[in-house]
Amino acid sequence: MKILAKLIIIFSFIILPVQAASFDVLVLPADLLNVKENYYGFDEVSEIIANDIIDNFNSSNGKIKSPEPAQIKGKIYQDTNLKTTISNTLKKYKFNDKVDYQSLKEIGRQFSCDYVLLVSGNVITNKNSLKRSIWEILEISTAFDINYPYRLETSIVLIDTINDIVMWSNHYSIKIGGNDNTFEAKNYAQANEILNKIRVYSKKIIAKSTSQNIILRFYPQSLRTINKEIKDSDGGALKFDKTIPDNPKQEIPEDEFFGDMIYGI
Repeated sequence: MKILAKLIIIFSFIILPVQAASFDVLVLPADLLNVKENYYGFDEVSEIIANDIIDNFNSSNGKIKSPEPAQIKGKIYQDTNLKTTISNTLKKYKFNDKVDYQSLKEIGRQFSCDYVLLVSGNVITNKNSLKRSIWEILEISTAFDINYPYRLETSIVLIDTINDIVMWSNHYSIKIGGNDNTFEAKNYAQANEILNKIRVYSKKIIAKSTSQNIILRFYPQSLRTINKEIKDSDGGALKFDKTIPDNPKQEIPEDEFFGDMIYGI
């Protein structure tokens, strides 16, 4: 009987699946604590991208878990000191591209996350390199009929807060504006059309690429890698003809690990 019991125990260990480790990643958009003061009341680009990344993480079959935006804000507004720390940390990253490792370590601890992902999205003009909100640029361009080739710049960095190192980072850039460099919306419908294109750009390009690459950092064998080049749009207001259609067709749901890696550092 003893021999039979031992065999049963050994056999159970062989046939039971091994549960892979789950990694907790806190995703913080640089505009997390900003009041939506833009004319349209739209979410900022960093928030849109961060929300898509969080959705991807929490749909990865337990590979990566991430606190939901409402959960993050709820905890922040209950703790004044935490709110101040996060606000200062995000400002440093948004305006100076500076990563405050010491603050991120404490922030990660507060959310029981060893990894923090920072997301920043800005429009930078060639004239003065001033970082502005995309909706601020839209309002200015619409009000003053400004024709100028703006670019939407997005920076993302994954920090290991235990070891104070950058695990992965990437920068995305795309032209916004028509072929004549106009970038304006005379009414809400036109502005909402631009918002929808930004959402497509976030979901299909930035969030997908980011999720793929970060999963690869934690699970190197999870994805099949191929060489895949993504080119900037050659015109059109947030027009992505070479990558995705303005009105993408309904796709078959992807499997649990998001497909092929696109690129990353």
